[in-house]
Amino acid sequence: MNKTLLCLSALAVLSLTACQNHADTAKNAESVQQPDTCGAASFSYLIGKPVSVLDGLRFSQPMRHIAPNTAVTMDYRAERLNIESNDKGVISRLYCA
Repeated sequence: MNKTLLCLSALAVLSLTACQNHADTAKNAESVQQPDTCGAASFSYLIGKPVSVLDGLRFSQPMRHIAPNTAVTMDYRAERLNIESNDKGVISRLYCA
């Protein structure tokens, strides 16, 4: 009986510890700045503008527009500029990947 109780207690402590570590790791991952390998910072003025402004721009590096519910490949390309827009057609995020 004591052995079973001890095992269940140890399992509960390990489970809670695993959840805590995951939450901390996720928080830290969000706050880490990614290197600007695609020049996203130079296009930061686009955030908040309608997606239609992209029609008149030419990019020297690979670029893709990611609208809500758009399927995208998961390959990582540091030189590629990703431009995300929201459901209202407004640019909401720029990042390299």
